[in-house]
Amino acid sequence: MTTKTKARRSPAVLDQLRAQALKGDHLDQLSDADREWIWRSLLKGVRKAEAVRLSGLSPEQVERALRRIRKLYQKRLDAYKAKVAAEAQQPKVVRPVAPVQPVKRRGLWPFGKRR
Repeated sequence: MTTKTKARRSPAVLDQLRAQALKGDHLDQLSDADREWIWRSLLKGVRKAEAVRLSGLSPEQVERALRRIRKLYQKRLDAYKAKVAAEAQQPKVVRPVAPVQPVKRRGLWPFGKRR
């Protein structure tokens, strides 16, 4: 059995992406899911020391960057929740289903008509 797996980035590459996010890069080259994953990992403190070291920012700058990332992440979540709520308000369009017609069966009785 074969399963389709997504190629993983190395921890060093992820640290670079976290450092870029701290410096103000919006990470537009990443998919929404990957960008959110980077933001979430920064906000949770995953390998934060490595990202801060690579970014070269002062502690005050890091705090400002984390506040900015938190706002971006919250804005993204709010937009997603609004979209889901709007979709829930829309009535689903369902095509009408025709009733099932009874099937005339021809019996399999091989000896003439059954009574």
